Amino acid sequence: MSEGALSTPTMASLLSPSLPLLAALALTLALTVNPAASTNAKGKQVAVGGVEPADPNDKEVQKVINFAVKTYNDMNNDLYLSRPIRVMSASQQVVSGKNFYLKIELGQTMCTKAQSDLADCPFNEQPDQQKRAVCNFQINVEPWLNKISLTNFKCYNV
Repeated sequence: MSEGALSTPTMASLLSPSLPLLAALALTLALTVNPAASTNAKGKQVAVGGVEPADPNDKEVQKVINFAVKTYNDMNNDLYLSRPIRVMSASQQVVSGKNFYLKIELGQTMCTKAQSDLADCPFNEQPDQQKRAVCNFQINVEPWLNKISLTNFKCYNV
């Protein structure tokens, strides 16, 4: 080639700088088409803002359950405290914070509202005195504000 003449690029020289770009594009396309290929510790797919099951034994869920029961006891006109018999369902939704949706069966205890330790309160064992309710609670938690609030609830006697 003479001096000052422009060289014609070969096919290999045209492709080699693009290989990393093509590899990145292929990886992006693969993850878009098959999101399960992305790393997810539990291998589950969660829709952003979607409602998903929550473990009633989880520490955060337990705090929300305790808040719901305390709020229920503060708001009703019963002389006696109620406590959970069982958590029938629990789910959560990531929003600005988290929404928790709880369905809890509550039973009336033999402890009056003047007593403070609900965990040690026995249920009333007399069949005609066994007052039970099923409640659906919606609770919003904003941990960065140290805020928890009851958004909605509805109870019915069983």
